[in-house]
Amino acid sequence: MMIKYFKDIDILNIELHEGEFGYSEEIADGVIFDISQEGEILSIEVLDVAKKFRKPAVERVFEKYVARAPQTVV
Repeated sequence: MMIKYFKDIDILNIELHEGEFGYSEEIADGVIFDISQEGEILSIEVLDVAKKFRKPAVERVFEKYVARAPQTVV
């Protein structure tokens, strides 16, 4: 698993598995699942993440998970 946050565009991407991309499905406003051809969730993308969560909650998540993730973009 790899967690990436792109601060300049305010997108959080959680990569769960590698696999051949099949399609994307928006499951809630600004929350997108990338799904493999076999139906497995490959990644979860959250758009406008800082706007969706209270700022202290976002900062705690980023400090705990994103800061430690390999290849994180902040």
